[in-house]
Amino acid sequence: MKKIFFLIPVLLVVVSLSSCKEAGYRETESGLTYKFHEKNRGANPSIDNIVKIDFAYRYPEDSVFFHSGMNQTRGYVRILPSEYPGDIYEALRMMTKGDSASFRFDASRFFTITMDSPMVPDFIDPSDSIFVDIIMYDFFDEAGYEAYRQRQREEQIKEQEMAAHNETQMLDQYLADNNITVEPEESGLVIIIEEEGSGEKPAAGQTVKVHYTGMLLDGTVFDSSVERGTPFEFQLGRGQVIRGWDEGISKIRVGSRARLIIPSYLAYGDRARGPVIQPYSTLIFDIELMDAY
Repeated sequence: MKKIFFLIPVLLVVVSLSSCKEAGYRETESGLTYKFHEKNRGANPSIDNIVKIDFAYRYPEDSVFFHSGMNQTRGYVRILPSEYPGDIYEALRMMTKGDSASFRFDASRFFTITMDSPMVPDFIDPSDSIFVDIIMYDFFDEAGYEAYRQRQREEQIKEQEMAAHNETQMLDQYLADNNITVEPEESGLVIIIEEEGSGEKPAAGQTVKVHYTGMLLDGTVFDSSVERGTPFEFQLGRGQVIRGWDEGISKIRVGSRARLIIPSYLAYGDRARGPVIQPYSTLIFDIELMDAY
């Protein structure tokens, strides 16, 4: 649904609906084949309403090849006038809040018209059908959607303020619990030298070779070159890594082993990074600076 989707990150509720091989499928006068798994009473969305959905595409019938959880998004779709009889917009206008349903569409028209794609994907027979499972959570008119989005923004700001406050408390507690008394750098970065190397400190522009293990304050490991068995290389001071790395590695000698405790404003700030690193996360890296050249 390339032309109609505008997506925002939210917590995904995984779509899991029944196969179209089950009995109970019906067909509209326009030829749209459908089956409701959950049907509620209430108004249906109309043209120009915006619906909030999760979705999954299946081809063949029992094989999901894409769903809204793959990019951790939920779809917000503006309903347009139907582009052809029995299209996705007709399907959405049949649903209401809390409904879940499966629909069958002609593969060629779905991809070339609805998704505005130049062709059908190679693994799908253009003369065949694809199946779309949809859960509809809500729908809005234009004013209602803007009010809803404003409430979401306000809630997000509150959550971020709370997360930033909690980060400071958690970092202070971590330093106290681990008896860390090393004076932070002016930036707030904490560098703990565990084994002093005999080499020179690297200069900006040099390529450095580093082994590392990254973890959260609670010890959760989110990345490790050690586990992969391959050191990481990058140019120092060129913004290729988080600021805490550029600063920290520039202040230790080649051959050193050190722990960097990096506040979120020197890392990813208010952004999440994958499923583990949440906004305002202090990061810890155990590093070995192996070489600089």
